[in-house]
Amino acid sequence: MLLSKVYYLAQRRGEIAERMQNKMHHWMDRFSPPSALPVAAGPEDLTARVAHLLQVPPALLAVTGGLPELESYIAKQRTTLLRRPGPFGNFMNGTATLGRLCYLACRQLRPRMVVETGVAYGVTSAYILQALADNGYGELHSIDLPPLGQDAETYVGYVIPSHLKTHWRLRAGSARNLLPRVLREVGSIDVFVHDSLHTYRHMKWEFQSALRSLRPGGLLISDDIEVNRAFEETIDRPDIEEWVAIREDEKDAICGAMKIASVRHKRGVESNANG
Repeated sequence: MLLSKVYYLAQRRGEIAERMQNKMHHWMDRFSPPSALPVAAGPEDLTARVAHLLQVPPALLAVTGGLPELESYIAKQRTTLLRRPGPFGNFMNGTATLGRLCYLACRQLRPRMVVETGVAYGVTSAYILQALADNGYGELHSIDLPPLGQDAETYVGYVIPSHLKTHWRLRAGSARNLLPRVLREVGSIDVFVHDSLHTYRHMKWEFQSALRSLRPGGLLISDDIEVNRAFEETIDRPDIEEWVAIREDEKDAICGAMKIASVRHKRGVESNANG
């Protein structure tokens, strides 16, 4: 196992420094303060919590469009992967809770530009792309650093139906190297989704980078917010208008979202600070 990883790493020499740094961050996280998140809502409360987050009536978030067909397709693809396992562990898959959070948010916000870090088999990406297709509008730019293994790159986005890939651009590499470049290229973004390296230092960096590019009223979504205090420290920013934490239904984890304030709200915060 170790020898195979060394072999595949030798084929990707440009990634050695980044992968070693990721390992170091994982080691350092053992000394990070644990999460102190309050009790999260259950997955059964997802629609109500997203409605509160976006300040819209829950009835506006009724599931429509191609979501039922997508979820059926994903289930079939997952069955195939159980028979023929790929390079990603099942723990790396996005859950239906996270996927539906992304879908409902994107359907309501009708984003022009969504940026995502971490793809794996593409469960969350598929939900986002389905929302964009149902809206008839928007693009998804994804960044993923595949695991070391034979043909690992070919499995990135495995469960995404081919007809949804029209408005998808995938960049292979580390978020640390590629995210600043992507944010510069696309300009202002409407939704950002973090699901890459879940260490305190990396999550704080991604959140801060994304929030600088998010438009007023935009949304930052993250998986696995319970692993450290990056999410709960970020929601204390004065420009965060609302946030939600939701326990996921397929693993012992919590996903979350925070909404950046509107222009009017931000001006009010700045005026109060100046006064």
